[in-house]
Amino acid sequence: MARRPASARERLFAFGALGVVMTWAVVSHVGVPLWERMSLLQQQATLSEEKTARLRELLRRKPLIEQQHATYTHFWSDESDELIQGAFLDQLEQMAEAAKLHLSVKPRPISQIGKTSRFEVELEVDATQESLLTFLDQLLRWPHLIEIVRLRISTTVSKEYPLRATLVVNKAVFHRLPAS
Repeated sequence: MARRPASARERLFAFGALGVVMTWAVVSHVGVPLWERMSLLQQQATLSEEKTARLRELLRRKPLIEQQHATYTHFWSDESDELIQGAFLDQLEQMAEAAKLHLSVKPRPISQIGKTSRFEVELEVDATQESLLTFLDQLLRWPHLIEIVRLRISTTVSKEYPLRATLVVNKAVFHRLPAS
């Protein structure tokens, strides 16, 4: 059987079908991936703009943040725990001399939790009422993280130091680097 030549209408229909199939192939293999990639890039651009806005806000607030940080810098230390404890004990003794009282110091072991070191000291103070109150006032006004865990005051028979106080004092220090 011989094939008959296609009519103009059939050829037009075949070219139309071929055009639809080619368009579908181009759209599904080129257009859809490009559209998905464009959507992904748009999302990334939006996230980058939000991040940039947050960074600009932080830069705008930088002076205030640095001022607030400077307020707490004396709570941070890069020194070793032994040096900090030695300085702490020396400062306590200087405060006792300034208040004119007799001080007995019993340091306890240093406790560390993460970047925080706690220095606990038991103090026995023989003093007059005025010198004891002066010492306690200095201790409470000290610009360090201090906690008085226990305070017991009793009277003695001594005329020079009629009061005896037993204190347990904690000092906390934060390390920038892990505590050594």
